Amino acid sequence: MLKILDKIVYIVSLIAAFGLIGAYLSPIINPNTFVFFSLLGLAYPYLLIGNFILLLYWIFRWKRRTWQIVVVIAIGYPTFRTYYGTAKTETGDASYDLSLLSYNIRYFDVYGWSNQKNTREKLFNYLNKFDGDVICLQEFLMNGNPDRRKTVIEQLHTYPYYYIEKDMAIFSRLPILHKGHLTFAPGYSSSCIYGDFKLGKDTVRLYSVHLESYKLGKKERQFMKEISSGLKGNDIPEGVTLFFVLTTRLMIANKNRAHQAEEIQRHIDGSPYPVILCGDFNDTPLSYTYRQLSRKLTDSFIEKGRGIGNTYIGEFPSFRIDYVLHSPTLYTVGYIREDITLSDHYPIKVKIRKGS
Repeated sequence: MLKILDKIVYIVSLIAAFGLIGAYLSPIINPNTFVFFSLLGLAYPYLLIGNFILLLYWIFRWKRRTWQIVVVIAIGYPTFRTYYGTAKTETGDASYDLSLLSYNIRYFDVYGWSNQKNTREKLFNYLNKFDGDVICLQEFLMNGNPDRRKTVIEQLHTYPYYYIEKDMAIFSRLPILHKGHLTFAPGYSSSCIYGDFKLGKDTVRLYSVHLESYKLGKKERQFMKEISSGLKGNDIPEGVTLFFVLTTRLMIANKNRAHQAEEIQRHIDGSPYPVILCGDFNDTPLSYTYRQLSRKLTDSFIEKGRGIGNTYIGEFPSFRIDYVLHSPTLYTVGYIREDITLSDHYPIKVKIRKGS
């Protein structure tokens, strides 16, 4: 009986190991070339947990196959560090040149998604109390209503400088020297704005991005909520249909974000100044999108983050999809993900210092 069980578990172990290896490959394979690997990248945390469970089984069985799984898990340690911060805790207040906050505020909870009272007022209060220099807001306003825009600007009264473009905004206590935005191809639901800031004798360019989301409908969101909470879904036919609809939406968004990331990277390459890139990538660290945007930049979370780095708290399983990246000539001296539930994202606060 144990021999039969060993054979079954061995087959499962091979599938799990190759799945994890496929997830490791997802950042280097463009979804527009082969989209399947991007789905494995999304499944990385579950594949990793599955391999750990299988590892425990083989340890209990005292089999040589234990080392095969150990090797597969071990080669992914650099990937693990993008999900779980291992930086040392800072002692004291390190000096810095720029303090910024990046936050997807979900349109100030205009439709009451948070199910909380006075969420809008709480957001204004939180943003005004931020003691830093610049805030980058994604999903800023639902539409271009001038009265609503004027009201929001008046409410964020502690920031004398601002730049608003579509659903993106930069509010600052420092003058914005130059500002602009990228124009993506028709059909893409993505945004990217930037502003230049003087830091002493130097200038930095700050980008804020919001890349394409999965555009999940109400049924797909409920389906994801049931999956992530371990509940049984709807009847089998409807569950299968929703699964295929969900998978299709994931693949389309993964492909579109790949194009958007490449376009943003080309613009960054042309920047005359060191760069800070922040915002909602709508993609995990094990993705082509993240690799494209981070391959020439440094991830603040890897530098100074500690613990689980998830930033999304909506229906989809919680992942790190919000980032602050910067040029290698800059340094992160502080990184905080604040556990504030006024949106379906957590805000990120980062302190950055210029290189000497």
